[in-house]
Amino acid sequence: MPTDQALAQARQNRRESLVFRRRLLQAESEVARAKGTTGFQASLVANLGYMNQAETFWSSYNNPQDQQQVRLAFSVPILDWGRQKSIVKTAELNRQQVQQTVAQEQQTFEQSVLTQAAQLSSLNEQLDLAARADTLAQRRYDIARATYQVGRISLTDLNIALNEKDQAKRSYIAALRASWVAHYRLRALTLYDFERQEPLVAKQ
Repeated sequence: MPTDQALAQARQNRRESLVFRRRLLQAESEVARAKGTTGFQASLVANLGYMNQAETFWSSYNNPQDQQQVRLAFSVPILDWGRQKSIVKTAELNRQQVQQTVAQEQQTFEQSVLTQAAQLSSLNEQLDLAARADTLAQRRYDIARATYQVGRISLTDLNIALNEKDQAKRSYIAALRASWVAHYRLRALTLYDFERQEPLVAKQ
């Protein structure tokens, strides 16, 4: 199992990559917002409509008058005792903390994918060895049974061969189970089918 392929598929198919990127962008946005709220500010408000006064509600709608208002407001901080500077500094520190947290979580995620891919390769090698040991143990038992039937070995030797055959079979089944579990764990981590060479996520 190529670990670089597993890591590339995990980055492409899992939502963690998008989550990491979104968190970093949000932290950058907070810094930009904090810097944007400092210094000179201006606001322009315009209203256009109709107005009238009357003693009754419905009479107020007879011959309404145009109403137009434009308001321009400026805000220039003279002295804020370092408040805006502290807001920007807090946003920058928060961004730095988010970057470190995301980097650590991303490293942990990628390390789990690499470890699982390497473990799968190791378990597949162990499975091959267990399969060979199971085959040899089965042959040894068949030979021991045939030899026992002609009276050349004792019952104790036959039982030893039988126990070794059963032990080899149990080891093979355990190795087979471990290999399949690791295989599907890697599929879950990468959302990729390595046998069919296609992603498990729906194509949009």
